[in-house]
Amino acid sequence: MMPRAVMTWVVLALVAAPAAQAEVTLGDVLSPTGLKGFVTVDRLPVPADPVLQQGRTVWQGTCMGCHGGNKATGAPKITATKKWQPRIEQGLPVLIDHATNGFLGKTYAEMPARGANPNLSDAEVAAAVAFMVWASGGEDAALAFIRQK
Repeated sequence: MMPRAVMTWVVLALVAAPAAQAEVTLGDVLSPTGLKGFVTVDRLPVPADPVLQQGRTVWQGTCMGCHGGNKATGAPKITATKKWQPRIEQGLPVLIDHATNGFLGKTYAEMPARGANPNLSDAEVAAAVAFMVWASGGEDAALAFIRQK
């Protein structure tokens, strides 16, 4: 017979063990207004492409504070297809230029150069933009841009 303390630990371990979660896909996160609440990287899918994976990491470290859904910044929320569609239509080169060099939007919302992180390389900025586009309804545009590089 198992000692009571060991039996209690086994029962608690089984109860406390997290259930296996299904992998998050783009279909799970895309909507006109985006995911509810503030979006953190753990709520987003992991892309297969290594450039997009790098962009996801950069997004987490630099872009998430504004593009995760911080309404005070005016930044389009990742996964919000309605906000991203007109931006995606401009093309990734324009979006990457805005992210690299900074941009002042129509509503005076400022995109600071390199997301206010001067340590980011041009390639890291481009990867982050491609990831945001990919995760906001522009999967085809992001993948086409990456493939032409």
